[in-house]
Amino acid sequence: MSSGYADRLLNLPRYSELGNAAMKPGLRGVSHLLGAMGNPERRFASVHIAGTNGKGSVASQIAAIGQVAGYRIGLYTSPHLLHLSERIRLNGTPVPDAWMENAVDRHGSLFKELQPSFFEAMTALGFLFFAESFVDLAVVETGLGGRLDATNILRPKLTVITQIDMDHTQTLGNSLTSITSEKAGILKENTPVLAATGRTATQSIVQNIARRLNASWIEPGKLINNSLHTPNHIYELPPNDRQPHEVSNALLAARSAELLFPEIKYDPDLVLQGLSRVRELTGLRARLEILNQAPLTILDVAHNPAGIAAALNRTPNNGNVFLLLSLMKDKDLPGIAHVLKAYPSLKIYVCELELRRVCPAADLSNLLRTKALNVVKMGSVPAMWSLVQARASKDDTILICGSHFLAEAFLRTCK
Repeated sequence: MSSGYADRLLNLPRYSELGNAAMKPGLRGVSHLLGAMGNPERRFASVHIAGTNGKGSVASQIAAIGQVAGYRIGLYTSPHLLHLSERIRLNGTPVPDAWMENAVDRHGSLFKELQPSFFEAMTALGFLFFAESFVDLAVVETGLGGRLDATNILRPKLTVITQIDMDHTQTLGNSLTSITSEKAGILKENTPVLAATGRTATQSIVQNIARRLNASWIEPGKLINNSLHTPNHIYELPPNDRQPHEVSNALLAARSAELLFPEIKYDPDLVLQGLSRVRELTGLRARLEILNQAPLTILDVAHNPAGIAAALNRTPNNGNVFLLLSLMKDKDLPGIAHVLKAYPSLKIYVCELELRRVCPAADLSNLLRTKALNVVKMGSVPAMWSLVQARASKDDTILICGSHFLAEAFLRTCK
């Protein structure tokens, strides 16, 4: 990847480095930026997705189904793992370096004048690329929250809310009610909404907001006998193919696709084709990604109690579980420790990352030990990976999770 444009963009204030200090909540800044670019966000159709867990997966699933159905699909997700260009894709291919270099050159004076955050600049560039690429549909994942997120400048054809849990409480509030209200801030008047928030209470909050906005409420469907049942079709899943949260994501994606892509009415197998080819078609990685079978090795970006519980639920009951773990210090560390307590065979290897927001390995190790958890060792990601590889038998499981930054470090140094 060309370093010129990347360095210029990464020098803008970033949440990954500064936390809330990097944020410019609200739509005024991105509105001014997009207005100066000619309002590219008005030149393509979109679907907008928010939630605590699963929104990146659902976005990628919808994009994959759309590609299989023959559409030209833009996909905007965050954060990236290895390359900045991963955030902006056209039919699964990252935005070309040459286009980004040219776009940053064209609009560099705007960035200097308006001083956007990194996320505002990336969002504006993503929308400009989609407009100039004449996409049939842009599938757009929010960054953090929804109501004040830069992506909320969109006027989409459909809004989607995935599972809602406690996360980013310093920004979104300390209750599920406040977090749900922030996520549901992407709902628009007279715009259909699909939601599978995981709880009756949070689902009711979203439904009430939809009612006030006269936004059509669409039921995603349900799982019956390992099949996805929507009002339009029944999609047969392979036996034991998906965990409960994965089924919820697949149902949201399938129902969204039925609404967005008319071809599915005549060829419903397009849904299963898309769901089975998500990584190939969209580049999605580190979402319960199986890297090896013996020992079973799983890479996941889970970083809150619910997400980490879902990742651990994917591990088999036999054998030991070796966990390579690193967490940001602004996460619910006691809540995550409580989740880990439910797995007595867990052997924890705490990884150190060079990042301002990370919880230092020594501090995280001490916290986990005070909860009577088995912290075996701490050190660099490559050192912990080498140690675990040497100790795990073919019947054991290795799980690498805790943050996008751990997944990035692992992919850069260990695979």
